[in-house]
Amino acid sequence: MATYKPRGNAHNVIYPYRNENGEYKQHWETYETELEAVQRKAHIDYLQKNKRFDELLKVVNEYKKKRAIERSGRELSEKAAKGAEPTAPAAEDNTHKTYREFVEKWLPFHARKKRFSPNTYDTYNGNLKNHILPYFGSRVMSTITAEDVDNFVDFLSKKPRLDSKRYNRKAETNCLTLASASVKKCYTILTAGFTDAKKWRYITEIPITTAPAEKTKKRKAWEPNQIMQMLDEMKEDKLIHLAVHIAFVCSLRAGETAGIDLKTLDFYDRSMWITQEVQRFSDEALSKLPGHEILFVFPKQVEGAKSSLILKGPKTEGSHRKQYLTTQLLKEIKERVDEINGYKDFFGDEYRDYGLLFCHPDGRPLDPKSLDKSFKKWQDRMRIDSQIEFQGLRKSGQMHKVRLTKNNYQLVAENSGQSPEVLMSNYNEALDSEKRTLSLLVETSFYPHETTEKKQAGEELENVLQTIQKNPELSRQVLQLLLSGAIDVK
Repeated sequence: MATYKPRGNAHNVIYPYRNENGEYKQHWETYETELEAVQRKAHIDYLQKNKRFDELLKVVNEYKKKRAIERSGRELSEKAAKGAEPTAPAAEDNTHKTYREFVEKWLPFHARKKRFSPNTYDTYNGNLKNHILPYFGSRVMSTITAEDVDNFVDFLSKKPRLDSKRYNRKAETNCLTLASASVKKCYTILTAGFTDAKKWRYITEIPITTAPAEKTKKRKAWEPNQIMQMLDEMKEDKLIHLAVHIAFVCSLRAGETAGIDLKTLDFYDRSMWITQEVQRFSDEALSKLPGHEILFVFPKQVEGAKSSLILKGPKTEGSHRKQYLTTQLLKEIKERVDEINGYKDFFGDEYRDYGLLFCHPDGRPLDPKSLDKSFKKWQDRMRIDSQIEFQGLRKSGQMHKVRLTKNNYQLVAENSGQSPEVLMSNYNEALDSEKRTLSLLVETSFYPHETTEKKQAGEELENVLQTIQKNPELSRQVLQLLLSGAIDVK
């Protein structure tokens, strides 16, 4: 198998191969970025695993030819430039540079300094390209004032929201505007760079402004009886059934569900470990950020795609955890493992074995977003009124466990890989059934007169029955009276 080895600013891939004479040789390849090296390693591992030695030799020769051409080009350039005196770089006057020039330097620097995940980097980059740069991109950085920032926030508050159905269409007068969370995110990104801009002398003073208010929207969740009903109705779709089942019972995120490693399953211990997750990130984010959290970059399925599916470590340190499985879930997982073994036999050497529980029939990984889309499509087909996202299954499981443990937030939080504070603030909501029960409690406590009358009537009836049981003659008379009444009715 190939080995990835960074050395200084170079990223090397080392692997063995057989030359034209059948001799084993060791081959080194050097790349400028970690992403290129990791993708190359994945391709080499695939060729070696499937014993495609002829293709491997062709790959080696192509690389050697490419490097020889590059060396020749460098030698020619060095000869042409020989004798030229190096000139000192001209002093930069940053106060005349635009906001776009500042951001191109600042974003990668800030992302590495704050140890952004690729997902956070893509969020920052997306908001910059879609909202901030179209407004401030051509402005000279030093001319941006507090009033400009406030005007920008006001502009975003009135900006039409272009969702998937309205994308590239003209704005309508009655369409929705950007969510308050999006407006605040853009404000946060814009103002986050002002401190560095002052240090780097792009601006002389930081504009003092106030962040806009944000109206939060809580994620919906289902009650346990709803989850059980849905599981009964989706038995035909085995993969989405297992995904919903395991996400609820184990309180998993979509990426954690897609990244379950078959090697971590322990059927004897009835447990599994959450050690990784699958995510899709842009190639730009992967090239700009350190790859210390990236475990593997999956080969691209679409040529020219600008993003890649990757296997990375859990979201937080606490997210690396052990989960115990219910009997019913354990049985369903075993059936899925048997199904995967059947796919391996069917596809043979064409099966891409990444050791994932959730994958395509040929072994390719599932995009976490596809799990969410499949779950939503199923809800649409079943015409579910109160629909939830896939992440809502995690919330549903957390809320159920909080009630089962009588509000033991520490236990439930550790079990799901999150802090008790996050659990209490985002997952602590009253269920509809609990609100209904509360209403009945209010009724019985707030209307004591009506309750007393019912209680008195019950006590009187009980006294009459006891009297009849103690007096046999009275019992006979009551029975005759009832029988005569029944005859009259007929």
